Amino acid sequence: MMMRSVLSPRVFISMASLGLALQYGHAHAYETSLRPQFERLEPDTRLEEVCDTEVALRLNREQRGLAVDKVVSYTFRQVIQERNNKIVANGAAFRSRGKWFHLKFECQTGPKHMDVHMLTYTAGAEIPRSQWARHYLYD
Repeated sequence: MMMRSVLSPRVFISMASLGLALQYGHAHAYETSLRPQFERLEPDTRLEEVCDTEVALRLNREQRGLAVDKVVSYTFRQVIQERNNKIVANGAAFRSRGKWFHLKFECQTGPKHMDVHMLTYTAGAEIPRSQWARHYLYD
């Protein structure tokens, strides 16, 4: 059974700001609105949130027709953290236009986890609505 943690107020604020940044789709929004909030997160949480945000922004920019507003890196499998600056999320998911899709990504940041140095991703098939509740996905 995969354990999920309850969101702290800091993570909730970060996620709410992520939604605003993704809604407007500008990297500038990431820099101005999210950076101070990311700085308040614990390093491991910051690494994951910065990578989730970056993959969402890139999906929106690089994949025609997507409007990603949420990325969850641990939906189907726990995130693997390598040498404190890199995560591998082979069981991730993203939401676009009210539908959830499979996602795999690798992300490496700088030592403070505030900037992404490397990101590769593969967007996958749509996740059937019948599987959402089992994996804590929502509208």
